[in-house]
Amino acid sequence: MVIVGLSRDKDTIESVKTAVELAGGLGIKEESTVLIRPNANTADTAPGSTNPEVLRGAIREVKRYNPGKIIVAEKSMTTLDTEKVMKKLGLWQVAEVEGVDEILTFDRIKRWHVKPDGASSWPLGFFVPEFLESIDYTIALPVIKTHWTATFTMGLKSQISITADVDRRQLPHGQGMDMLFGNMIAESNLVYKPDFYISDATKCFVTDGPNIGTLREPGIVLASPDVIANDAAGLALLKTLGTVPKIQSNSVWDQPQIKRAVELGLGARSKEEVTLKGSGVGEINKIIANLA
Repeated sequence: MVIVGLSRDKDTIESVKTAVELAGGLGIKEESTVLIRPNANTADTAPGSTNPEVLRGAIREVKRYNPGKIIVAEKSMTTLDTEKVMKKLGLWQVAEVEGVDEILTFDRIKRWHVKPDGASSWPLGFFVPEFLESIDYTIALPVIKTHWTATFTMGLKSQISITADVDRRQLPHGQGMDMLFGNMIAESNLVYKPDFYISDATKCFVTDGPNIGTLREPGIVLASPDVIANDAAGLALLKTLGTVPKIQSNSVWDQPQIKRAVELGLGARSKEEVTLKGSGVGEINKIIANLA
């Protein structure tokens, strides 16, 4: 059984703290090197990217465990300079103020080529930063929202940020490509998958996405060590808010990303293996009902 914590508080930092506690805590070993990966694909503010206060809360939660080193790193879309994007969003400044040890971008970094077993949708494999080998614990900070071609972007898709520009050109953008796209997203999690997810649903897009769409503001933070449980709960939340037909009319477990992730053994396999715990989330029972 895996737990997803959902918290709504006027203070986003408190929402992060409570959600993490509900999910059982981070469990980071002392002196670990910890990587935190916010979402900064474009310079569009939340929900286009991670709310800076979610990053602030995540950094503070990590510090409770006396880590040896905290690194914040991300990779924006192919045509953008990630450092400029992170500074425009305020993510870089939050990392500096909170005293992380290093802020990196994956734009120009040494990589090695991987082709993990099971990544059949990546016939050419993909390239990942070499320094990931030195990371002891990784936290992803995805945003809960729809995506115009992948249907949704959450914890599983956040893994695309570790791939190189050349790899992203393999991704099949376009209508009707959600099955292949979903398989590729799931399979990218076969290497260096994060250990924990703190997902930003302070604001969400419930149509279009990832950088524009119909806006909702649930004011919720989700937390879980399990990527499938995280994304299933995120989809259930979107269904509660009212979202696109591909999500609204189908089981969360029938989504291509989720189905392939279950096949690969990346986490929870069904609703019966997921428990949602909420604080300040009055609609928690509706979200649980939508987890089917």
